[in-house]
Amino acid sequence: MNELFDKLIIRAIFVALICALIFAYKYAHSFLYPSSRLQLFKRFYPTQNPAQTLHLLARIIGVGIIFSNFHIYMANGIIVSILDFFVKSIATFFIYLASIYIMESIVLYNFDFSDEILKRKNYAYALISFSMSITLAIIIKTIASVSRDSLILLFFIWPFAIVIIGLASKSYSLVSKLPFNRLLIQGNLALACSYSGFLWGWTLIITSSLNNSVNNLYWYSVQVVLKILLSILIYPLFKLGLQKIYLMQDELGDANQAEINRDLSGPSIGYGIYEGALNLTASFLTTIIAGQIDFGTFYPAF
Repeated sequence: MNELFDKLIIRAIFVALICALIFAYKYAHSFLYPSSRLQLFKRFYPTQNPAQTLHLLARIIGVGIIFSNFHIYMANGIIVSILDFFVKSIATFFIYLASIYIMESIVLYNFDFSDEILKRKNYAYALISFSMSITLAIIIKTIASVSRDSLILLFFIWPFAIVIIGLASKSYSLVSKLPFNRLLIQGNLALACSYSGFLWGWTLIITSSLNNSVNNLYWYSVQVVLKILLSILIYPLFKLGLQKIYLMQDELGDANQAEINRDLSGPSIGYGIYEGALNLTASFLTTIIAGQIDFGTFYPAF
């Protein structure tokens, strides 16, 4: 009976903690986007600015994704379990905020939140931010799982994963003909769909590579890098194979980059969905091959 009561208490504390972290994000938002600080305490009408609604709720969904895999161990008593859970929750939350800041500094460094969301209501910007929030939440959830609730491992693996996703995000121009900055300024939804599919595809590859047991940090890092390199080799084969098998015709055809940049109307949203879905599908098929291959089971001791 006491054990059931302890579990009920922990669940109630879990609810309170998640609500507290969601509330804390309201204030953290002003540090992530200083130019929007004046909007913090103003009344918010979601239907008047759907772009802001999407941007905000993406972060809340991200918090939920991260905590959907948390474990609470009661072997050492309810007090110790609550304190341990509290410390890990706060640390993970701040890692999530730091990841958002780093990722947006890499991808959206030319754009300002207040200009794009509050003034222009840029749906493309909001959708790309949504994709990044979900991506980072899934990666951090994977890291937390791999770390086996060890904060030391978490803080070692997290920078490694952020470097990988940061480098991956910069490779968009290698797989797409769409000019990122110009189309994002225009609020082009084709770009948003294409980039979202591209980013989620990389998320599948990275999480599949990270999802290994950590017996030695050096060999764990080597294994992750090898799986990603293998994925880079396999991915274009699946992508090209899908295009050839189903006779997919590129809407932009053989147009060079200069011609695409001169097209002020931008590509249709159908082209963005095509690129995004193709990248996501090829990435998923890639993880079936690369993610199931183990490059070694012997790990020397630390």
